[in-house]
Amino acid sequence: MLAAILFISLFVLMFLGVPIAFSILTSCITLLATTDFKPMILVAQRLMAGLDSFPLLAGPLFIVSGYLMSYSSMSRRLVDWVGCLFGNTPGSMGTVTIVACAIFAALTGSGPATVAAIGGLMLPAMIEQGYSRSSASGLLASAGALGPIIPPSTAMIVYGAAMSLSIPDMFIGSVIPGIFIALSLVVVNSIMASRKHIVVKKEKVPFKEVVRLTWRALPVLFLPVIILGGIYSGVFTPTEAGCVAVVYSTIVGFMFKELTIKGFFNVLQESLETSAVVMFILAVANLFGFILSTANIPSDFSNWVVQFIHTPTQYMIILLLILLVVGCLMETIASIVILAPILVPVGLTLGVDPLHLGCIFCITLVAGFVTPPFGVNIFTAVSVTGESYSGVVKGLMPYLLVMILCVVIMAFCPWFTTWLPSMMNG
Repeated sequence: MLAAILFISLFVLMFLGVPIAFSILTSCITLLATTDFKPMILVAQRLMAGLDSFPLLAGPLFIVSGYLMSYSSMSRRLVDWVGCLFGNTPGSMGTVTIVACAIFAALTGSGPATVAAIGGLMLPAMIEQGYSRSSASGLLASAGALGPIIPPSTAMIVYGAAMSLSIPDMFIGSVIPGIFIALSLVVVNSIMASRKHIVVKKEKVPFKEVVRLTWRALPVLFLPVIILGGIYSGVFTPTEAGCVAVVYSTIVGFMFKELTIKGFFNVLQESLETSAVVMFILAVANLFGFILSTANIPSDFSNWVVQFIHTPTQYMIILLLILLVVGCLMETIASIVILAPILVPVGLTLGVDPLHLGCIFCITLVAGFVTPPFGVNIFTAVSVTGESYSGVVKGLMPYLLVMILCVVIMAFCPWFTTWLPSMMNG
């Protein structure tokens, strides 16, 4: 009865177009108001408790860091450096775009920020080399999905906090999957460039120029070393790493006179708006999760499902199907909040490794960033490139299919997510 009231009201509100966070909050209030399950004061208590978490501070801090890099010329320095290294490969501008997005992802962890920062620089270069606007826009949207996969990742911070899983371990576990997906995108881009006879730049970059561009890019390249090296070595926590990223990005931006006082305040304003949305979802997530656990809904669901799913392989197939569908319809953090407390206990009961399950859960949902109809990277690419929605979708389909194939391979090969953490911790 409790589950029926909670989920029917939730899905009705979502169907009516009510924003996810307000749908979750209203469905919880509806349950408390129509039953004697708990007193209504629980709403205020759990909303506050949902934000009373030190690890969650990492999310807003990395958001600020990402906007700081977008407002300065750090992305320009990064693209120039990657271009001098990969400018002679088949589909060179596409390869440069993917590699630049992968490195920028390690700085910000944001898909839309990656698309916005790299897109304005690389789109004209790709079109000049022979890419169609549709193909270039689709490549940019798919490469931007590396942001939430390669650490730091807001989605993994939220999952780790919600499911009591080590956030540093999740960061480490997502490194190899992120690199694997990036390399797969590079291969697809090279094949498509060869088939479409896209011209390859033959000029060899002088060694002196490589040294100069590397020197200019060092402040950018040094940041992921600080962030990820500090987290993995235990020097600081992910939250403290977020503080370091903000301070470092601010100092570098002002030092090179690429960040103005006005730009800095614009960064704070945009970061506040983005962070407020994320944190409000997390607050209502705590209320939602508390009601679920108190009503024993996840455990009852797990016990019921286990009757029909007898092996980890069967569970993983069903999980991927659910997450791929949900990922293209709902925002990633909201999906984690709603589905993780219900679906994850089933996998744990069947013996799936918690770290592997957490990483695959987040990475599969992140594929929704570039999955029609509501992938946020698609809309960001439309805004940045000026290409139509249908044009972006047409251009990204080959890359989306490869991303999904990569997710399936990694889901059934736990080595991708567990080997590096075991090496680091062992």
